[in-house]
Amino acid sequence: MKDIVLQGFVKSFAQGRGLINVEESKLFEIFVTSAILRKFHQTDAPDTENLVFGGSGDGGIDAIAVLVNGRIVQTTEDIDFFLEKLRRFDVEFVFVQAKTSPTFQSAAIGHFIYGVESFFDTDARPALREDIENMRRLKDYIYDKSIHMERNPVCALYYVTTGVWNNDPDPAERVRRGREHFESTNLFSEVKVAPVDAEQLKTVYRELERGITKEVEFSKIAVFPRIEGVREAYIGLLPGDQFIHLVTTNDGVLNRELFFDNVRDYQGHNHVNKEIEQTVKSDDLRGRFPLLNNGVTIVARSITRIGDTFKISDFQIVNGCQTTHILYQNRSSVDSAAYIPVKLVVTDDSEVINEVIKATNRQTAVLPEALESLSPFHRELEDFYNVRQADVDKNNRIYYERRSKQYAFDKILPTRIVSLTGQIKSFVAMFLNEPHSHPRYYGELLKAYESRLFVPDHSVAPYYASGYALLAVDRLFNAGVFDRSLARWKYHVLMLLRIQMGGNDVPRLSSGQASPYALGIIGKLSDESVLKRQVGKAVTTITDQVRIFPKTDVHSSRLRAFTEKLIETTTGVEAGAGSRRRSGVAADAGRDAEEHGEILWYDELRNFGFIRRDAGGNIFVHRTGISDIPWHLRQGGVRVVYKRVTNVRRDGTVDWRADSVRLS
Repeated sequence: MKDIVLQGFVKSFAQGRGLINVEESKLFEIFVTSAILRKFHQTDAPDTENLVFGGSGDGGIDAIAVLVNGRIVQTTEDIDFFLEKLRRFDVEFVFVQAKTSPTFQSAAIGHFIYGVESFFDTDARPALREDIENMRRLKDYIYDKSIHMERNPVCALYYVTTGVWNNDPDPAERVRRGREHFESTNLFSEVKVAPVDAEQLKTVYRELERGITKEVEFSKIAVFPRIEGVREAYIGLLPGDQFIHLVTTNDGVLNRELFFDNVRDYQGHNHVNKEIEQTVKSDDLRGRFPLLNNGVTIVARSITRIGDTFKISDFQIVNGCQTTHILYQNRSSVDSAAYIPVKLVVTDDSEVINEVIKATNRQTAVLPEALESLSPFHRELEDFYNVRQADVDKNNRIYYERRSKQYAFDKILPTRIVSLTGQIKSFVAMFLNEPHSHPRYYGELLKAYESRLFVPDHSVAPYYASGYALLAVDRLFNAGVFDRSLARWKYHVLMLLRIQMGGNDVPRLSSGQASPYALGIIGKLSDESVLKRQVGKAVTTITDQVRIFPKTDVHSSRLRAFTEKLIETTTGVEAGAGSRRRSGVAADAGRDAEEHGEILWYDELRNFGFIRRDAGGNIFVHRTGISDIPWHLRQGGVRVVYKRVTNVRRDGTVDWRADSVRLS
């Protein structure tokens, strides 16, 4: 790469993500994909490397991201989650080709476009590498659900080099023809085929690193009296054109990064939003907007006020997502004569921010995961992290980010932060023996494991242990200590680390033994030589089993059967037998061969139901046993396969229950 400035940006990005000794071309692909997604699609993938493919059989595609309602999805369970729990189904397909070469070659652009054409081809379907084939199956599943879409998906292609885009005839014609082809398929509501050169890429990265700062004229205001924990607070009416300026990027696109993570997902054109739209569009009603709408609540880290001019920095919209989306969609009608009620709170007190978020989001239903991190359990977990890390050098401390963007402006490297998503996935893998669930959206995991995750009487130590281990394992893969291509197995590594150093049996997480058990594992992992040796042992176990495990359409990292094989290989005990011994039931009485049946009924509120056995009679099933079945399929008549396991009741009697239920 000849562009020294861009090279510096890539180096800074690599240091922040802990990507050491990565091949230049691969690192550039990860850098570009991250920047493209953050800038043009307002979403960030912590594990961007998982979206980057490259290599032979990639069809000229370096990276693919599938977004549903602005969130990256990787499984059909994610699709079902959004279909069931949200009122809209907006899909974006994003493709990236990134080259360190300083030229835009027509042939390479054509190859990239052809690769994307092949991805959507329903007839010839040329063979692509396994990872891309998995994404193509996900695409097929999405189009099978197209009845739920208000509009066709968006398709965006970005061809990026370190050169200069001069709109030369040959490459420009390739881009134009590619766009026309995709538009002619009628598969998409919008198509974008964009060349991105070095100057544009540098501009994008600078904007992303600077954070969000906007300047608006805000004259019709009242000042709040002094409030403890709040530096300044205002309430007033912001002119419509100023509001649109506040919530859009420099490109005039709605800035989705402004919205507190998932607290209020845009609900589409439901009844309430249609009424807001009618008010905005009506010449007679628009002037009454401040009377008919609760407005928007903004929390900012800092402001600079000169007269009526407010320079607002590091801010988030914590309430008013619906209003903001409708106003943006109808921005041609939102001028300086339309006034938007705005409450502006300036504070860096996390507890005040949490209270504002909870208070302003009680008026209408929100997703369960939206406010999960504001519960007392997460505050206790955050405090536990801080206490355990109190004596660690500041540059090496790790932090629990219970609320999205909590440390965005504290100059803490991402490699030192355990996000809520990472906390959920690492705990589910390490202490619930479910590493194959890691690709699923974190909200779907919260729902699926709600009776086993963040339970009030759980010890917080195992959660800390899983977060600590996740960052340690990530560091080794990112540094190239172990083959980076194996990083997709890191959650399986976490499970094996626990088994290797703590044994197969996990104490009850609400018992007094849970904390010393978890911290004993971390005590061992804190020795770098032990960490490398134990991770190496886990990686060897995984690679050995991958070689002999039967090939299926689904990657083995996503299969419960592969997880159980790892447990059996590591412990010499069939998966699940340890828990039966703790219950006082003989191991050979625990698990039968698989049985077949159909769901008799399942109650989502009470978290249990029954399956009618083909062998006769009915068998009880709890949500922990049926978590692999999408919610919308947990209904009478659906055919399933399950394993019959012993169920020890509180009174000491033993019967049977269904476990590991999957579709027949």
